[in-house]
Amino acid sequence: MNFAQLRAFNAVATHRTFSSAAQALGVTQSAITQNIKSLEESVGASLFTRTGAGIELTASAYDLLPRVREVVLALEDLGARMSKTRDLRLGHLSIGLCAPYVAMPIFERFSASYPGVTLNVRLGNSSSLLDLVAQHDVDVAVVTLLEPSDDFVCEKLVDQQVMIVVHPSHPWWRRDRVNVAELAGQPFILREVGSMTRQIFERVMARHGVAITTRLVLGSREAVKEAVAAGLGIGIVLSQEIGQDPRVRGMAIADDGVTAGEYLVTLARNRERGVIREFFAIAGGVET
Repeated sequence: MNFAQLRAFNAVATHRTFSSAAQALGVTQSAITQNIKSLEESVGASLFTRTGAGIELTASAYDLLPRVREVVLALEDLGARMSKTRDLRLGHLSIGLCAPYVAMPIFERFSASYPGVTLNVRLGNSSSLLDLVAQHDVDVAVVTLLEPSDDFVCEKLVDQQVMIVVHPSHPWWRRDRVNVAELAGQPFILREVGSMTRQIFERVMARHGVAITTRLVLGSREAVKEAVAAGLGIGIVLSQEIGQDPRVRGMAIADDGVTAGEYLVTLARNRERGVIREFFAIAGGVET
């Protein structure tokens, strides 16, 4: 077992095709194939199975992946330090994302500085993304939190406010804010359980003793906005998620506690390693 094999395994597990892994590492596809074959012989088990959609990890691969990712990050960091350079010419960074509007300016600056680094993005709600970071399935994540978590390194990027979203025919269409008491009895379109936006909103409603009526539960902010635009009810999104859609309008809730932060998070032992270190450095200097 050698570093080339581990690096190839990590790349295939991240990109889910041998060709994409080869492109990310700047090697031939045959080199990836040979390294994976040699690694499978070393561990005595198959690591990948081919499907119509690409590559799937076996149970053995899922067991191996967290340890391999940690080794690859450590060795890549060691190589960067030994060469006394922060110029990451090749590599990849796995990112969990729940707030595209916050992250895109960071992606733009990072890609301009390190064009050879491939960003592999996985979408999800904040709770699921924290689990992915803890399990080494992603290197960093941008998540919504009420406060920093002691289990991770958390650097705040921006504050966001939970907003009510309505459609043009709603009586509140021209208003800039609503009181909490006015929300009682309104038909709400909410995010799934695990959504931090939903958790923040429900805590505020509970604190004021206001019961809400749930009409729909949907799995993304885009679906929530589409349902609102169709007149199915009113929704909740964070302030930077409203966008420029003329079919919906956002307004503030007149309560000081309806805010949260967008944080960039990673595991403490990975914070100063290679490409993760550089991503944090760039994120800290970008106005989101």
